[in-house]
Amino acid sequence: ADAAIFTNGRGSLPYSGYVCMDVRGGSTVPSTAVQAYDCHGWSNQQWTMQGFTIYGIGSTGSAQNCLDVFGGGTAAGTRVTIYPCSGHTAQKWYFHNGRLINPISNKCLDAGNRANGTQLVINVCNGASSQQWQIK
Repeated sequence: ADAAIFTNGRGSLPYSGYVCMDVRGGSTVPSTAVQAYDCHGWSNQQWTMQGFTIYGIGSTGSAQNCLDVFGGGTAAGTRVTIYPCSGHTAQKWYFHNGRLINPISNKCLDAGNRANGTQLVINVCNGASSQQWQIK
């Protein structure tokens, strides 16, 4: 599978005006925040979606890091992190009509106000622009 960048916002190609799904500081430490950040395309903004799993930075060989709803939470506002892949439902996502949805919570990945460093969370899917993602 090829690496992809998940962008949020409006802008001109390739990344101007967008924020990206970004692993804070490029860290591979479990529970590192996934945040909104200006797009630059470096490894901490590259993701691979296979089936219902989104693999992030540090995913090589047997060591796999996944986009994860912290603590398996289902409440609106629960933060999203990277965490070693386990197949848990907190690490399942599907892409539908521009939204990344965690099926166990039935909530959407939300970039909030899109300011650099804004913690990504899950929220009730409401059609907000902060919940609209593009795969590039």
